[in-house]
Amino acid sequence: MTFTEYMASMALPLPEQIRKLKDAGRLRDAERALDARLAMDLPVMLRHRLLTEKERLRRTRDDYPFDEQQAFLELQKVYPELDEKTFRQLDDEGLMDFLFFDGVKRYHVRFAATLRKDSLIKKRFGHPVDSGNDWLDSMIQTLRTEGTLSRRITLEAQIAPSADVFRPGTWRAWLPVPLESDQQSAFQVLSGQPDSIGDAHAPARSAYWERESGTLPVFSLRYRYISTIRYADPLHAPVPACPLYPCAAPPCDEDLAEDGVFIRFTPYLRTLARTLTEGITEPVEKAWRFYCFVTQKVRYAFVRQYFLLDDLGEYCALNLRGDCGLQALLFIILCRISGIPARWQSGLSMDEDYTGAHDWAQFYLEGWGWLFADPSYGGSAWRCGAADRHAFYFGNIDPMRMAANRQFMAPLTPQTHQFRHDPYDQQSGEIESPELDCALLGKQIDDDVSMIGWETLPAEGNEG
Repeated sequence: MTFTEYMASMALPLPEQIRKLKDAGRLRDAERALDARLAMDLPVMLRHRLLTEKERLRRTRDDYPFDEQQAFLELQKVYPELDEKTFRQLDDEGLMDFLFFDGVKRYHVRFAATLRKDSLIKKRFGHPVDSGNDWLDSMIQTLRTEGTLSRRITLEAQIAPSADVFRPGTWRAWLPVPLESDQQSAFQVLSGQPDSIGDAHAPARSAYWERESGTLPVFSLRYRYISTIRYADPLHAPVPACPLYPCAAPPCDEDLAEDGVFIRFTPYLRTLARTLTEGITEPVEKAWRFYCFVTQKVRYAFVRQYFLLDDLGEYCALNLRGDCGLQALLFIILCRISGIPARWQSGLSMDEDYTGAHDWAQFYLEGWGWLFADPSYGGSAWRCGAADRHAFYFGNIDPMRMAANRQFMAPLTPQTHQFRHDPYDQQSGEIESPELDCALLGKQIDDDVSMIGWETLPAEGNEG
């Protein structure tokens, strides 16, 4: 069975006994119950569901390392003023992700990083919040003035198994590379010698290696490409004579559909979409309402691995918290429910001193064609009082992006056979070895990506 088939098994609910134990936080008992069931003669899909759940429980333990006292000390490193009363208040308000493991309350590995980024929490502790961002604001001003902005970007990425899981033998690696589109062009490998580069228009594009190695292998790639963004103001400007990105493929049925077990039109999300657009008929106004809901109501939070959540869009809408991917997915789902074609896009985002994984969305408007929406960037702007930047990320993104994926949970080429580090996205890369049990790798990889340099290109020429 392939990894995709294992993931498809998650459409099945857990057997009641195992679900009760898991919900009660009795993870050891749940693991024993899983092993007992797996010793039976089971239907294939149920067996794969239980094997997948074993991997989910293992990763759950890794994601929640702090007990309450450790969590208090972790947050005190960020906010030295923190006292126990305030810690309890933040906990009661649902601002710190936790689970119970065998009777012990444990907190998410990045809960303190979430509160460090939250401008509302910063204000609460009396820390300054700056609404300006010279890096983004200068690009936004150029785009508004000139209508387009092109940059040639050079990146270097690498991936390796961590030393504690390495075994001599065959190793396979995938690193994301830019898709070809109106938005991205002139992709060129500078060094790294991969065995293959994925199709330029694949749902997810990667460089791929397969090597026999007796020592710890490191797979690296240096490449460059051109990123071009054209300015859109769909709320106020007249519809253009032709789409801003005329070579982009038109919407298809998939851009309006549910997808697998994680992009679902639940009753709550259908009701939410209908409520937010009551009395509204224009698609652009509906999309704007959805964007405002996500950016103004959903607080940014680092969440557990998507693999550990059961319903991504509804999780975000119910808890009013989520990272860039959950926010983008919620926007996409609300658009699709309302008949607005929408799709996923993800890869990397870069600024002067940081390059990291990022997710955003695209939505389709007649005349404009495919436009962008970045709810997490827009939400950050809204919370710090930067209204112009908030408006910009409805219709646009900045050009300092590398889009490697145009579909959520897209398969890689060649297909992986073990549990992926990130089953839903291809941003940091994947690595596997047939000599290892598929459950051993999990998050145990070392990856890194850095921007080597960039240059602004003349507005009229982006051929490279």
